[in-house]
Amino acid sequence: MNNLNFSQRGVTLIEILIALTLSIIIILAMLRAFVTTGKVTAEASLGAQTDSGLMLGFIATDRILQGMGYGLTGPTQADFKVLDAAGDAVALNTIGKYLVWKVSDTHCRALYSHENGLYLYGPTAAGYTCSGLVKPVDTIAKELLIQIDQAALTDSGLGNDTNKIGAINIKVQPVTGGCSPFGIKGGAGIDLGKYQVVLEANTYAASSDSTARTIQNITCLFNFK
Repeated sequence: MNNLNFSQRGVTLIEILIALTLSIIIILAMLRAFVTTGKVTAEASLGAQTDSGLMLGFIATDRILQGMGYGLTGPTQADFKVLDAAGDAVALNTIGKYLVWKVSDTHCRALYSHENGLYLYGPTAAGYTCSGLVKPVDTIAKELLIQIDQAALTDSGLGNDTNKIGAINIKVQPVTGGCSPFGIKGGAGIDLGKYQVVLEANTYAASSDSTARTIQNITCLFNFK
């Protein structure tokens, strides 16, 4: 009977080390992709939450602002003021942080653009007791209309001192030719409003680290003829 010679060759240590190295690289790449995907998803979710909060808050604020001047006899520019962060009055068409307006001779309401959102001082129609159109004190009852989590935006890297995502500015503009409420067309026999409130916010969508995309909500102050 002939002897059969079998050639046997095992796996060398070097081949095992190479295979292990390649496996580790692939696993690390997969883990990196998983972490990156999770981070992007979390950032997108936070950004979408911020933008949706701004939009819904603007809708609620628009309804409140439409009532400015209601109940006053012949409301004029003297019945509202835009103030800066220190509480000093600013001119029309100038950005401020507060909008204070009268609801009666003794009561006011106010919007305040804070870094963490937009507050309404005097959440009820009666407003709060005031002696003038001044910066409201913090002890006055208020409602948070728009909530912005600046700490989360900063920690995630979405918001910074350049793009300022979530920041809200307030200004009042005189309207040449007058304005009318949304959905109502001005015409013969219809008195148009003299002023409009512009709320401008920096959004997450289409923004970059250095430039913010802004949105505006414009409310006609129809009671100011």
